[in-house]
Amino acid sequence: MGLSCSCGGDYDWYYNAPEDFIKFKPKRRKRCCSCGELINIGSDCLEFDRYKISEYGDEIYLASKFMCEKCGEIFLNLSDLGYCLTIGIYSMQECLEEYWELTGFEPKQST
Repeated sequence: MGLSCSCGGDYDWYYNAPEDFIKFKPKRRKRCCSCGELINIGSDCLEFDRYKISEYGDEIYLASKFMCEKCGEIFLNLSDLGYCLTIGIYSMQECLEEYWELTGFEPKQST
């Protein structure tokens, strides 16, 4: 389950949730941490600052994770609804489908 109503827990690492999209600026493309698609330089994306807590309680910063525009839109919308999301394990599409199942929402099927 990628959706949760609470944000607490003991994890290997944590992230600071971005509030909006940025332009992807690294020197080479990276994969979306949700769907695995390559993010092109200059594309809109979300950047997740990550850190872990040392045994002494210090924050140790890790390399950022990035999410493509499509997955980032799902992340921001589900976050706005109050859900906490696990990134890097579950795809945002899986989280969206879980939300649909929980709420009984039936997305329009194209024929």
